[in-house]
Amino acid sequence: MKKITLLFAFIFSMFILPIQVLAVDFSIDKTTIHSYLQENGDVKVTEQYTYTFDGDFNGITRTLIPKENTQITNFQAFESNQALNVEQDDNLYKIHRKGSDQKITIDLSYTIKNGVEVYTDMAEFYWPFFDSSNEATYHSMDIYIHPPKPTEQVLALGYDQAYKTNTSDPDSVVHFAMGEVESGTNGDIRVAYDAVLFPSVTEINNTTIRDDILADQTKLEEQAHAYENRRALLKTIAPYVIAIFFIFLSVLLFKAWNKRKQTQWEAQRSSAQSQSLPSNEMSLPANIYYMHPSSPGGELISASLLDLVRKGYVEQAGENEFIVVNKSTEHQHEQLLINWLFYKIGENGHFTLKDVESYIGNKENHSVYREDFDTWFKAVRAEVNKQHLSETKKGLRWTVGVSSILLIPFTISLGVHSLFMWMSISIILNLALLLFAILYQPKTVQGLRIKQQWQTFSSSYDTISWKEWNNWLNDEQMQAFIYSVGTGNKQLKNKSESLFKGLSSSMMNYSGIQTNEVLVFILLSNMMTEEFNEANTTVYAHSTGGVSGGGSGVGGGGGGSGAF
Repeated sequence: MKKITLLFAFIFSMFILPIQVLAVDFSIDKTTIHSYLQENGDVKVTEQYTYTFDGDFNGITRTLIPKENTQITNFQAFESNQALNVEQDDNLYKIHRKGSDQKITIDLSYTIKNGVEVYTDMAEFYWPFFDSSNEATYHSMDIYIHPPKPTEQVLALGYDQAYKTNTSDPDSVVHFAMGEVESGTNGDIRVAYDAVLFPSVTEINNTTIRDDILADQTKLEEQAHAYENRRALLKTIAPYVIAIFFIFLSVLLFKAWNKRKQTQWEAQRSSAQSQSLPSNEMSLPANIYYMHPSSPGGELISASLLDLVRKGYVEQAGENEFIVVNKSTEHQHEQLLINWLFYKIGENGHFTLKDVESYIGNKENHSVYREDFDTWFKAVRAEVNKQHLSETKKGLRWTVGVSSILLIPFTISLGVHSLFMWMSISIILNLALLLFAILYQPKTVQGLRIKQQWQTFSSSYDTISWKEWNNWLNDEQMQAFIYSVGTGNKQLKNKSESLFKGLSSSMMNYSGIQTNEVLVFILLSNMMTEEFNEANTTVYAHSTGGVSGGGSGVGGGGGGSGAF
């Protein structure tokens, strides 16, 4: 349950948290842009930005991506009429102004060469001062377009964030009061005046533009009307769709909970409560992997080697040496481990920890080590899978997975139509259904019984008295110790070591291991784990700023703002 919760939290955070964390903490409180259209078709632009910084900063950035056949020239920056140093990198301008925890106001100016396009009836300034590549939110934006002279012939149109934000004053100045403009959005502005205001423009398009602008305006109004109709419909049906999926999820969770309760009852009923150690329905390495299915490390290899000693397949010949005495093992992974450790890393059935160090010291052996390790581990996992300790429930999971996919288009539609409350609820339901489809593999009675028995053992072993433990069979005592080694549970391991050290020498005989050898055996387990972990780390270790905008505005233009 803990792993499911962590995974759910991780996936949910991918939807909620920002995709990119800015290096500098700032906000753009106020943005004012004035564009002065010139008689020769150029546009002189002044921009004023008010930034609030939290922490240290080095300056601000402005990305200006010119449209086709236009050019940005004479870019300058000022603060209180004092010129600031500007560094240009293609379309990115860095305005250097260091400080900390300040509110600053920066003025920018530049010229757009050939920014006005002249037609036979009207001339238009069609420009994206920002586009979807912009990574900062403008909390208050105003854009003013000034003609060379006042005129009665004025058409203005805003797209996306600029739609229906424009007004005109008696001097024919068009004001786009856009308010807050979120990062990652477009907002092109389009203003047309009488062509006679631009007598110095020599390149004139031999066609009209007025009808195109009016047609575009009509199209946008129709799209806005359709959008509002869809939004109203979605707002009406959203509670019912959400309710259906919520009930569906609730039924799934209730049935899963009820099945688990029944399985738990049957597992408890079939458990042998009097046993001091869980029954050997699987080998110790398989039990360790089943209880701790994370990436295997040196602990599992050490425990598996010690288990070979416990079962009499291998003997300890000295403080640091093991010898194979019986190759007729019960499980395939035991045979693979013997071949790997005693005949590849070691030699002729002999193995020492120094052999691992020597073997890994040759980089040519790294790939073979990985292959042998993976083959052995897959065999351990195969033993667990062979027991059918979990139900796959493929049919149910596919059904739930498909239902979660069907909810995705609806969720996207809610977001597109600004129904964010219902969108958030839909995302949570979607993730919950998806997680259920991915993770729901209920344990069988046997699987839950094994898990409960080992959990009970782990929780009660620390409180066992020396007298109770002394009544266990020698083999059970060794299994408990090996389990603690394989799981890496220091509390269990410390308990086993203290119990072993309390035994009298007359009782110390485990598969040929005498009193003084048992203490060495315990110490050796730590050395083996450390050696194998270091080998794994060595082998697997050898196996394996701001971005300028892309120009999603009209005609390839665009830009944005930021800080550094």
